[in-house]
Amino acid sequence: MQVPQDGGDLAGQPWYHGSLSRQKAEALLQQDGDFLVRASGSRGGHPVISCLWRGSVLHFEVFRVALRPRPGRPVALFQLEDEQFPSMPALVHSYVTSQRPLSQATGAVACRPVTWQGPLRRSFSEDTLVDSPARVEPLRERKWSSSQPADLAHMGRSIEDHLEPGHRPPGRDQVSAGQHGGGLWPGAAHASPWASLEIGTARETLALRLRRHETLALAGALAVLGCSGPLEERAAALRGLVELALALRPGAAGDLPGMAAVMGALLMPQVSRLEHTWRQLRRNHTEAALAFEQKLKPLMRALDEGAGPCDPGEVALPHVAPAVRLLEGEELGGPLDESCERLLRTLYAARQVARDAPRFRQVAAQRLRGFRPNPELREALTTGFLRRLLWGSRGLGAPLAQRLEKFQRVLSVLSQRLEPDH
Repeated sequence: MQVPQDGGDLAGQPWYHGSLSRQKAEALLQQDGDFLVRASGSRGGHPVISCLWRGSVLHFEVFRVALRPRPGRPVALFQLEDEQFPSMPALVHSYVTSQRPLSQATGAVACRPVTWQGPLRRSFSEDTLVDSPARVEPLRERKWSSSQPADLAHMGRSIEDHLEPGHRPPGRDQVSAGQHGGGLWPGAAHASPWASLEIGTARETLALRLRRHETLALAGALAVLGCSGPLEERAAALRGLVELALALRPGAAGDLPGMAAVMGALLMPQVSRLEHTWRQLRRNHTEAALAFEQKLKPLMRALDEGAGPCDPGEVALPHVAPAVRLLEGEELGGPLDESCERLLRTLYAARQVARDAPRFRQVAAQRLRGFRPNPELREALTTGFLRRLLWGSRGLGAPLAQRLEKFQRVLSVLSQRLEPDH
């Protein structure tokens, strides 16, 4: 269904439902990718995109940045994350046609507009939206999702269909490109019956690292959302996570998986929506807020897109999550040309990491020289302990997807209790 690109009056757009409660909006969304736009009563009439994704209804507030009146330019700009648009229809058109996620953290893709079946009770022009101070919403971590995730086997077949006979790429367990003296994983290039086993073991090990990354991100988010005391307590928790991420970045500790986990907590939707908490951070901890916006977010975005720093001189532990997610079968999403470029960057970065593995080990050993772990904290920092803390002994027996879904609901409840929508 074509979505209009221009036009300032939202009442004329088929996907705009006017003033609509969250509950009624959720009842209208039936399939993954269904979306509508409504006016939020709790946000002063700001437009909100409600979208069903992976069985859950997500609500994305669109921020309006008022501009000084000048001839030939819009009176306001509309944005979800970084990119700004001159109108709401332009924003919706861009996200729907490009099929890129509405937020990097959720990967939610708006595919099918749920159209309004009756006349709106009143016209609702973008020019009448309540003005609000310009704000920068914390960027959420990309999850490489699209409307129809596929595994690598499917991706491989679709590529093979366009190749000439005799030029097919290696199979899913032979992604190493080792015939040319290098590979995605060390040792995978050897013509050996153990090659597939070695790749499978490496992939399993990296997948476990990804699970640890997700677990640490949830624990970090809980550190903020569990602060039920004064507002300053939550702002101080945010500041602590920002300072920890700064200490882990390249040139410092160089622990990029650790930094990515901390950023994952800060960029989680349940944390990002805490408007009053982030405002308190900017007011009382300005230096940390600026570092988060101007240093950490651009750095994390570059790392996720395979364009970030990976020199072993600065980095002790490289950022391998993008490559692992590809091996797990997640698509990059977005326009085809951008996805292909990001795919190539990700694979190239992974190959560089494999090539420089000895240097990373040397740098890590140098950083840890003289370090003595605290025996009392050793157990508390293990993945197993964190998993038992978050899900309990019985919860660990449930499937991973079910555990993550339930815990996301818990975080959403905590977030709503701290700063409820009205």
